[in-house]
Amino acid sequence: MPDIRAIHGLRYDLGHIGALADVISPPADELTSDRVDQLYQRHPANIVRVLTNREEPGDDQLNNRHARAKRLLTDWQRQGVLQREPDPAIYVYHQEFTWQGQPVTRRGFIAALDVPEIDQPQYEALSLVLDEEAAAGLDLRRAIQAEVCPQTCLYADPSIAIQQALENHIATATPLVAKDDSGVTHKLWPVTDHNLIGTLREKMAHRQLHFANPDEFTVAGLHRYELAQREDLPAQHPAHFTLTAFFELAEPGFDAPLLFPLAHHAPSLTSGQLIERLGVHFDCQVVGDGPAAAAGLWEELQTSGELGHIGIYCMTDQTWVSLKLTAEGQLRMEDATPERDDAWRELDSSLWEWLVLTELLETADAQDTYVRSVDDMISMLGSSAQSSIPLAALLRPATMAQYQDMFSRNVGFTQEVLIEPRPVAGLVIHPFS
Repeated sequence: MPDIRAIHGLRYDLGHIGALADVISPPADELTSDRVDQLYQRHPANIVRVLTNREEPGDDQLNNRHARAKRLLTDWQRQGVLQREPDPAIYVYHQEFTWQGQPVTRRGFIAALDVPEIDQPQYEALSLVLDEEAAAGLDLRRAIQAEVCPQTCLYADPSIAIQQALENHIATATPLVAKDDSGVTHKLWPVTDHNLIGTLREKMAHRQLHFANPDEFTVAGLHRYELAQREDLPAQHPAHFTLTAFFELAEPGFDAPLLFPLAHHAPSLTSGQLIERLGVHFDCQVVGDGPAAAAGLWEELQTSGELGHIGIYCMTDQTWVSLKLTAEGQLRMEDATPERDDAWRELDSSLWEWLVLTELLETADAQDTYVRSVDDMISMLGSSAQSSIPLAALLRPATMAQYQDMFSRNVGFTQEVLIEPRPVAGLVIHPFS
């Protein structure tokens, strides 16, 4: 159960910095070296100097970019550039941007989220699988003992009661405002009302969370474990919690990514053999020759509107097959996955993995890899690597309505969600001391 907490956040004092827009930064993984240079020049207190401090000649173990980042945070607090929130607060957070050609406002809030405890075997196992970006994030946390950019979590609340309570509270309040270089306007309202915060915590305790980047949550858990090995952490210690931006799934700006599977260990079949193996479970039609025919088939799938309409490429004879699920196929899918939800069974990804590969082609482990666009699919199938790809598929992603439905019913659907724009660094800082 999610445990949401208010924090004594650090925020920029506008009297010292002038404009909040001058000191915020995109998340670290969106920064190029040129962008870092621009932000360095924009303001001497821009948060990028902490988020990704530049290496300098003569750096060593004691004097390096992480040590400079820590000193900056300390100096800015001493100088009054950063002010500590006198009362524990959560922060109503809005992003205003253009989505699908229309101006929209995405509403959410920023708070601290409890990080589950891990033991030593878990710590060792998780440490081994950290990618370079996550490892860098852990190094920064260790050095500065703070978080300067929130991770992002999504939750389902079809009644929007949680967010609406926050909106009612700030209706007449003036926000802090910063417009970033991509044209997104960020608005922030500190909320210190104990009753409202208590209500928020109670309502969020029953929500399933979807982490936009689970590695960020893993990093928070690893750091908490390290600190706990060095000292006793009181129950309210800030390191038990990680700075998080929460958004309801129905808010604008979320999308399901295209993930087209390449099945490396599937059987090598011609289109005729594939159609024979699928039997009465799909109505099948050969619709094109060669990788490039994927473009036309994908257009057809996008406008189809039919459940269970997918495309499969057979490398053996280099043909695309259009498949439409039949009533017999639906029954076979129900028999194969009796413990699963009907909404889950209707997803293209579920049909591909459980009905096509596992049941009908008897492929226990297809060793799927994925591409994210039709152009990438065409390029991959036309490359020298194509000999290792017996089958590939065009699958439509889940809609956000499907995401929200399965989340609200706790179905346990955990596929990726694209989140643009992301929260920026520097609006709120979460210190661990």
